[in-house]
Amino acid sequence: MGNARILYPSPVESKRFGLDIARGTIGPNATPDSILDDILALRPDVAIFRCAAGDTGQLAALAGAGLVPLHADTLVYYQAALAARAGVGSTIVPAVRRSGPGDEEALAHLVRRSFAGYRNHYHANPWFQPAAILEGYVEWALTYATSPAPQKETWVRCENDEVRGFATCRIDATGSAVEIVLNAVDPDWQGRGLYSELLDFLLAHYARSGMTELSVSTQVWNYRVQRAWARAGLAIDRAYDTYHVNVPKNFQPGR
Repeated sequence: MGNARILYPSPVESKRFGLDIARGTIGPNATPDSILDDILALRPDVAIFRCAAGDTGQLAALAGAGLVPLHADTLVYYQAALAARAGVGSTIVPAVRRSGPGDEEALAHLVRRSFAGYRNHYHANPWFQPAAILEGYVEWALTYATSPAPQKETWVRCENDEVRGFATCRIDATGSAVEIVLNAVDPDWQGRGLYSELLDFLLAHYARSGMTELSVSTQVWNYRVQRAWARAGLAIDRAYDTYHVNVPKNFQPGR
């Protein structure tokens, strides 16, 4: 005990799934029993943690205590340097605009269509219900679209005044980097160049805004969007493994 805390309660997820959930990311200074120590301190139903891909440093302590770490997915991050794009002209895409009041229903509908059946780390764990997972995406997107926080922005790609694609973006505290947190195009409109137009717009917009870096992530199996990112000049930068640990009631470590 006495290590820096890694896991923290996740009230939003706990409410959504009806489970006591704790989450965290393994840093470079974590000791091999950091996650186990936090589980014993917090006693969650499910502990979810991410670590650099291939890092198995926490697994032995968890297994030795009688817990079963479940590898739930691998998340890959792509990155683009924006400085070189700042002075480059970009095709104007009038159909891309900021999301505004009145877009909520269209966004919710688009998210449900786009992410129905999409596999993320929750789907690897039978304790999570698919319907609640999908509604989590809706909640996530609408939180960005309706948030007044200046570091959160939502853009929509329209066709015939209908929302057919979207991207939620988070600007870091320094104002120098932006992450595309969630993005999709309506399945019926895929293959028509809408996503590439939206991505090109975001790269040009944030470059002109003086930012130096844009990043975006997806599950490793999602090859189609990774090909689109590569065509747009993004390159793979890092990857993380996601683990779930389902903690039995009245768990006592076997060590």
